[in-house]
Amino acid sequence: MSSKSDAFDLFQRWFLGGIAACCGETATFPLDFTKVRLQLQNELGKTLTGEAAKGKGMGMMQTAVHIFRTEGLLAMYGGLSAAALRQFVYGGIGVGLYVPVRTLVIGKDADPKKATLLQRIAAGALSGSIGQLAANPFDVVKVRIQADGRLKMLGTAPRYKGTFDALRRIPIEEGFSGFYKGLGPSIGRAAVINGCGIASYDQTKVVVLQLTGREKGLVPQVIGSLVSGFVSAVVSTPFDVIKTRMMNQPAGKPIYSGVVDCVVKTVQNEGVGGLYKGFIPAYARLAPHRVVHFVALEQLNRAFGVAEM
Repeated sequence: MSSKSDAFDLFQRWFLGGIAACCGETATFPLDFTKVRLQLQNELGKTLTGEAAKGKGMGMMQTAVHIFRTEGLLAMYGGLSAAALRQFVYGGIGVGLYVPVRTLVIGKDADPKKATLLQRIAAGALSGSIGQLAANPFDVVKVRIQADGRLKMLGTAPRYKGTFDALRRIPIEEGFSGFYKGLGPSIGRAAVINGCGIASYDQTKVVVLQLTGREKGLVPQVIGSLVSGFVSAVVSTPFDVIKTRMMNQPAGKPIYSGVVDCVVKTVQNEGVGGLYKGFIPAYARLAPHRVVHFVALEQLNRAFGVAEM
């Protein structure tokens, strides 16, 4: 294969991966919105007004109903444009380029079906880390817009008018480094969610295909997606909580001095369970997100003549 066709194949995989990722994100975005609000709820044991939090706070359904009643259904799609931009970049690189990276890891002439689980994890972790590095600015914007709705409830004006206003103002007010707040836990999350998530999908699909005696099919894709969603939620939620809190810090008034400080303060004030805030909506979102994402990707790859995962 020529270098020109190699480049086109990489572009095609990134583009189709991005489209598939956007489909999954749009279908499950209200759950992601609920998850972010849960992760910021009673942060460090305090309410938004600075008072000591009482009780355990609201659960997933209570939070979703509260947002719907106080802010309306459209509020649950706040930050969708930033999320779609992030998914197009991150999903396109992290998932779309998983196959070429796996080929680099196992060797060009090796059979991908015989790749070890460790090789699959390494390939997913590498492609996911690169994808998050490129997409972090959009992730920061998404988190802040989702968090801004809490300010409206207190009668305070939100920080940003929308996605593009945030993209314009963050580098002006905080420098371009503002786009890379929470980069450490973001890349850590991307590495584990892509490494373990895609590897578990890839491995599960191979096992199901072997058990059913088929070469391809929708059932292995769906089962693999559901397993991937659970594994991804388990390994990524602590990274996600820290990432969300680091990204949401106000300019000039940081709550945490760094990632380690954020972890320590969260555990000291909220217990280890504080690192798993939003786990239920995380899995409730990741399971259908993975199904839509992976199935859409496999179908797009087939339609455009790209080799399947």
